[in-house]
This record gives sequence, structure tokens and C-alpha cells, in this order.
Amino acid sequence: MEEKQENQTVARKDGERQKKETPGWLKVLLRILASILTALLVALAVVLVINRDQLNLDLVKRYLTYQALERTEEGQGVEFDLSSETNNTYAALSDSLIVCNANHIWVYSDGGTAYVDMEAALAQPVVQTAGSYALVYDAGGGELYLFSGRMLVWEYETSGDYGLISARVNDQGWVAVAEQATGYKAAVTVYDADQNKIVTENISSSFVMDAAVSPDNDQVALLTIGQDGMDFVSTLTLYSCSDGSEIVSAQVSDGVILDLSWDDSGLWLQEESGVRRLDDELEELGSWTESSGYLQSYSLRDGYAVEYFSYYRSGALGEIVVLDDQGAVSGTLEIEGEVLSVTAAGRYIAVLTAGELTVYTSDLEEYASMENSEGALRALARSDGTVMLVGNGTAHVFLP
Repeated sequence: MEEKQENQTVARKDGERQKKETPGWLKVLLRILASILTALLVALAVVLVINRDQLNLDLVKRYLTYQALERTEEGQGVEFDLSSETNNTYAALSDSLIVCNANHIWVYSDGGTAYVDMEAALAQPVVQTAGSYALVYDAGGGELYLFSGRMLVWEYETSGDYGLISARVNDQGWVAVAEQATGYKAAVTVYDADQNKIVTENISSSFVMDAAVSPDNDQVALLTIGQDGMDFVSTLTLYSCSDGSEIVSAQVSDGVILDLSWDDSGLWLQEESGVRRLDDELEELGSWTESSGYLQSYSLRDGYAVEYFSYYRSGALGEIVVLDDQGAVSGTLEIEGEVLSVTAAGRYIAVLTAGELTVYTSDLEEYASMENSEGALRALARSDGTVMLVGNGTAHVFLP
């Protein structure tokens, strides 16, 4: 009996040994595959070294996002037709383009498919984007439209003859709407991402210029303007979205504030002569002013500000100034020639002149460029490094 068990044990071990032995053809194949893998890794390392300044997560994102996009021989997006009306307003939204005028709103894909094609009465159309949201409204009119991606998700209309003063959406889809109201200078209402009314602030002492919901949806900032004797003064007040109570208020300018933006690090205030940075207690962190130039364009988003002031009213020749999230100047760049457009998104800044499009990173290092041979008139930077180029009745995507 013991001899039989011993024989079975030996047979089992022999079988296991035979199973572990790798066939000769498989050994050869594994060696070949290992050699190929080594060669590929070496080639990848060489590519990474050569293109280390161009390669980042956005490059991977662009590769995955735009694989199916029809391209020209030069590797750029194919042009598609737009309305050629001279009063069009444009905005970039993720991988889409929003176009609107007095009578119409379109939302195009990068390939030119019109996902939204709707009539709208917009005597003075304003477009504001944040994250995957876009808000289109008629300044002084009564119509407002909220888009999420390429879909219309909310339509709002004021009551009676009261008009919209301003409207803003944040990255989470919360909206602040400032409008005229009976018995008050204005009423500011905050709506959540499902368009539920959260809180309303009725303002009677001064005129509301703008309003914005904080990135965490906890507060709403109201920018108002009033008079102190013969002078105009601008005041910023923060209210709680939970109960409408006032948190803090401060006079922020003895003039007119052109624009307001709120990100994770604080608030930006754009003035005719420069920009200011405030913290969540409305204390000034930093500022920059230009007394001799002409403000041509600016961007207040993604934690930094971009200012373009020209030396001439025409916009020719000037300086781009970048301020960091503390309001300190982090870089400057002299620009020559006729500047048509300066926009920023994510960590990219797109500068379009009559002769060239140049994309810079937020530290003003050149990232990519191309000749403006198609006569683009406007360049809309996007957070993945691509740029939507709009010409006279056409548009296409620039892919770095």
C-alpha cells in the first residue's frame, strides 16, 4: 500500500515538472516580444525627451477627444460654416462653440454639427461660460437660457416689462440672476443646479451692477454702485445663500467696476485701468494698474488674470500682463503688430494677430503657434490647449 502511494507521488511530481517546463517555441516568442517591448520603451523615452515641453495630460486628453474629428492635411480641424452676421457673439464651451445674435442661438460641435439651432429675441446678447455650463441672456431684456454641454436645460423669462441686469453661472451650475423688481432697485436670486430658487436679495439703496455665486455655492457676491456726494462708489457685499444674511461689505472702488469673477482663491475686479484681487473677506491681496495704455481685452478665470493693454487705441502694439492667484504680476509679454484677440482658459492663453496665432502657457512660455493664413478674426482659448478660431462666417479648431 505504501509503495503504491509512493509511486503516485512520484508520478504527480513528474507531471508537475513537465507542466512547468516551457516549450522551446514559446521561449523564442517571449524573447522576441521582450526585445520589441524594450525597443518601444526606448523609442517612447526618446519621444518624451524631444517633446517634453509639449507633452502633458492635456495632450493625452486631446488625443482621446479629437480622434474622430475630421482634419485637414495639416492636422487641423476642418472649417465649417457659421452665420456671417457682423453682430454675432461667440464663446467656447468645452468641445463646442456658442454663437448668438439678436435673433438666434446656435451650439456647434467642433465638426460643425448644430446641436442647438433656435430662435431667440436678444437685443443685447451676453454669453458667459463656466465649466460645462453656458449662460446666454438679453441684457436689459427678459430672456435667459442655460446650456449644459450642448443641451438647453433652462429657459427663464422676467415678469412684465422688467429687464435682466446681469446673470452668471458657476462651475456647478448655480446661477445668480439680477433683474429689475417692483419697489426695489433690483432683486438678485440664486438658483441651484436644478433651477430651484435658493434665496432672493432685494436691493433698494443702490443700483446692482453684477452678482456671482461662490465656487462652493455658500455665498453670493453683489456688486452695487451708488453716490457719495458728487462721486460714484462701487461696493461689494457678500450674502449667505442659506439664509440671506449679510456676511461682509466693503467699498471697493471710487469708479465703475467692469467685471466680477469668483474662483477658489478669491474675487477678481476688473477696472478700466487694471485689475484687483480680493480674498473672501474682501481684503485686497494685490492689484495692477496701467495709466497710459488702453484696455483691449482681459480674462479673469482659472486662478489668474490676463490683461492686454495697447499703446494705441487701435489695439496695435501693447503688453500682456499675467497676475497670479494672489494678485501679483507673474509675467509680462510685449506684443507687436495688430492684436485681434487675447483669451485664456485653463492654463493656456491664446494671442491672435493678423499674421499668427500663438498659444502660451500661463507663465507666458510659448506652447504652440501657427500662421493665420485663413484670416481668423477671433481666437477662443479652451482649457485643453485647443483654440476655436472664428473668421468671417467660418470656424475651425486649432489642435496643438
